[in-house]
Amino acid sequence: MNDDELLKHYTARLSQFKIVSFDIFDTLIHRAVHRPADVFDTIAAGLQHSDFGLMNPEIAASFAHQRIAAETEARARLMASHRTPEVGLTEIYDVLAELLSLAHPQREYLMQRELELEQRLCHPNPIMQALFPVAGQAGRQVVLCSDMYLPPWFIEKLLLSCGYNQPYTLLVSGEQRKSKHEGTMYHEVLKRFAVQPHEVIHFGDNAHADVKIAAKTGIKPELFDYLHRRAEPRLRIPPDKPAQDGHVWSLMAGSIRRRLMEKEYDFWSDIGLQVFGPMILGKILWMTQLARRNRIERMLFFARDAYLLHEIFKRYPELLGSNIELQYCYFSRAALLLPSFVDLPIERVWHLFSGRATRTVGYHLNKLGIDPNLHAEQIKRAGYRSAEEMVPNGDSRMFGLLNSLWHNILLEAKRKRALPQRYAAGLAQGATRLGIVDIGWTGNMQGGFSRLLQLTRTDFQIDGFYLGTFDLLIQNHLPRNTFHGYLVNEGHPRERCDSLVNGGVELLEFALMAPHGTTLGYREQHGRIVPLLEENKEDQTIQLLSQRVQAGAADFIDAVLPHILAMGIDGFVSQRWADPFFRLVNHPSREEAAMLGELTHSDTASDTSKRLFIAEKLPDHVIRKRGREYHEARQRAYWKKAFDLRNTPI
Repeated sequence: MNDDELLKHYTARLSQFKIVSFDIFDTLIHRAVHRPADVFDTIAAGLQHSDFGLMNPEIAASFAHQRIAAETEARARLMASHRTPEVGLTEIYDVLAELLSLAHPQREYLMQRELELEQRLCHPNPIMQALFPVAGQAGRQVVLCSDMYLPPWFIEKLLLSCGYNQPYTLLVSGEQRKSKHEGTMYHEVLKRFAVQPHEVIHFGDNAHADVKIAAKTGIKPELFDYLHRRAEPRLRIPPDKPAQDGHVWSLMAGSIRRRLMEKEYDFWSDIGLQVFGPMILGKILWMTQLARRNRIERMLFFARDAYLLHEIFKRYPELLGSNIELQYCYFSRAALLLPSFVDLPIERVWHLFSGRATRTVGYHLNKLGIDPNLHAEQIKRAGYRSAEEMVPNGDSRMFGLLNSLWHNILLEAKRKRALPQRYAAGLAQGATRLGIVDIGWTGNMQGGFSRLLQLTRTDFQIDGFYLGTFDLLIQNHLPRNTFHGYLVNEGHPRERCDSLVNGGVELLEFALMAPHGTTLGYREQHGRIVPLLEENKEDQTIQLLSQRVQAGAADFIDAVLPHILAMGIDGFVSQRWADPFFRLVNHPSREEAAMLGELTHSDTASDTSKRLFIAEKLPDHVIRKRGREYHEARQRAYWKKAFDLRNTPI
């Protein structure tokens, strides 16, 4: 049954009963963490970077473990003295104060932090939210039964904030000293309402307390295991809580579950919600921390890959504060690389003709503003028959040809430099500590921007904030420039770098694509420098899919970021946010491989006119033969894991 059918089924069942009983936690209300005890890890993460944690580091470091131990000990003491383990929160904190040697203000502070986080993380179940008002109709009475240490007044506050309004009767084990687990809570319901067991129906998620014991009492149980049967099977994150930064994984899982309960997602928005949203949030937290530490004055978001991050930072100005300006900038390798050749270091020449698809010698020269007809002899000396010959990727002959034409390239660079140089200077005017936000890889964009800027001034420092940087970053090690990679730094760690260069880069560039074309160049308009943007229909089709991914990613960020801002971002800066992305790259499902593998990616960063499949699906006869055509296609594929999955018989 889908959610609507389940709601109709439950509604029809209600007419047979006088009393409708509900469990509360994980039935009426869920927490945006994976398991209830994960709340304590989340509190500890915030504590360790708070003023309290700085003053009391040992308390902050051991809080999660000792909070669990205190509850266990408090239950044992109550069992010994009153023959019941049903404790309240104050009794737990009395024991915690002993274990951690807390002064009274410290005890009260920690207990208040727990209550605040419980309220922040709780959210309603949509099926129960719809069923609840119906339960109290037609003369039926509603009772809420919870085996819980939280005080009743606080639970009522949570219920109200989640849309559960009175009238209802609330029975909490910590106050009643009775529980569903032992069956005594059910007997209290029967006594209090003077009804027979068959006149009561109880909804709950726990197979023992809410089903087995209720049935043993004679009450009709309804197992509501929504999380386990409906939400968790749809998760795309790695399934097991990791030892390191487990609080991040838990918050990620719980927040995704919440969104999956609240609305329907198609494949593209769901991938955004569960895969790209967490990774983008991770980068946002990481670069926010670095930007604050490095006293950045102006943050420049480079088109097109920083578009979504710019939107998020605008939506949450408290991330960087009012002291850091935000500026979206129109740059691309096509518009920036050649004009930035103020000299011609040999190692940068490769970027002028890189790409997987083969193109002619003449194509590459024309892109650089060089007429191939005027250089026929040099083309032949380089080893080509003519300007019409195709250039394989990484062809050293083309490298030699461009080096022989270095003077012409520098002249063309100078001719094309005026407008991009003015544009760069305008973006940096009035600031000395600049941050650049981009996707990353080899640092060409920051290198080009810095080379243009240093033609007019040297009083600047640039920090680049990237998803990753590769080995070739060494080509752009410049004075007054620092590069930071969130996922990898100059190719390390190697296993993550390998994942990026085998499909990860193309998936990220798709997911972060702005809803506008690449920057082809600039023109002057009313004294201002404005970009010339490409209009490519196939590129625009991919943009529409990317916008659906970004909508899902924004949903995830909106679900999680307000909580983190309230707790303090420093406790949540982690690479753990990228785990779902690397799971996708390295272990895609067949659906993920099929849907994402059909995407096309521009052959070069400076030209979207020629696109290749990320992971092409081959005809069956080609797959069976496994000949030259198959192996050439696999070599051509960006995402090898998906290619193999798509082209292996089921």
